[in-house]
Amino acid sequence: MSRLTAESQNLSPLERFVRDYVDARDGAWDEIEPQVYDVLLASEMLRVAFDPEALPEHPEAQLASFGSPLIDRLLGDAAGRWSSARLYRGGLNLHPHDLDGRLRRSITVPPGASLHIDHVRTMSFPQGVFWFKATFSSDQKEEEMLCVGVDLHYLREVRHIEPLLAADHLDRQPQTIFPEAKHAPLMQGYRFARERATRTTSALGNARRREWAGRVEKRIARMMRYYAQLRTEADEQAARPRGGDAQAATDRAHVRREGIDREEAIRIAELRQKSAVRIHLKLASVMLVMQPKLLVSTSVQVKDKPAMPLEIVWDMLSESVEAIPCPRCGQPTFSFQIDRAGITCGKDAKGS
Repeated sequence: MSRLTAESQNLSPLERFVRDYVDARDGAWDEIEPQVYDVLLASEMLRVAFDPEALPEHPEAQLASFGSPLIDRLLGDAAGRWSSARLYRGGLNLHPHDLDGRLRRSITVPPGASLHIDHVRTMSFPQGVFWFKATFSSDQKEEEMLCVGVDLHYLREVRHIEPLLAADHLDRQPQTIFPEAKHAPLMQGYRFARERATRTTSALGNARRREWAGRVEKRIARMMRYYAQLRTEADEQAARPRGGDAQAATDRAHVRREGIDREEAIRIAELRQKSAVRIHLKLASVMLVMQPKLLVSTSVQVKDKPAMPLEIVWDMLSESVEAIPCPRCGQPTFSFQIDRAGITCGKDAKGS
């Protein structure tokens, strides 16, 4: 079994990675001396040294360093096996000042109506972060990474992805455990993110297509000038027949021009085919970030009408109210009206 012989020892990131990797693969490691390990991985038994100076005493050991075949193999396997993570966003103010007033200033209700806070609850809202690798290939190849964040509660794109992924505020364990808010499945979030990434990729592909097409047309123009010069030479040779056989020279020039035309057409077609932009979009990795937010249960009250519930989410990261889906049409809004059927956004109101 794996055992920790020096829990207080400060491990290098590479040493910690190898130990975590072996544990995750249900293998075993044994630290026989500082920075020298016996590792059992599947059916493979290895001796691994992180210190080059230990190699003379352990000639059978493999050196574990960045760029070594062993580490390259482990990193490649880890990247293929584990491309997802679940982290918790901390460092947020769980008790915003004057929440009642800030909500009333953010939400617009019709004259004569009032907004009342019934209950405030801190909950964990899953934010799916999807990284896609877009590959653009023709006669050359380019790759670009696209990041799309999806709030799974509203199934809405996260606009401020950089603050969400602040490295100094992400942890593997939550600072405080909160109940999860209702949310869409991660697969549904992936489909939403893929649609957004596809739109971005199409725009990037069109930009590259225009840029690369311009270069291709320049190459085709140079190629056409080259073949035009060959035709001119063929015509000049036909005009200067050798041995006085003008007809034979004309026939040879005609055959040569036909060959030039065919070769030009083939070369241009090949060049256009090779320069056609092909786009491949692939999911590279997924991160699920659990972010605390305030779920505020409110009610809109109007004289002589029963109170109408309205659920509001306060985002502690941006310190603002998130747009609320209209109870009737589902469109996000901050402005509401009241008609005979109940509460609705202003554009969907039928009249009060």
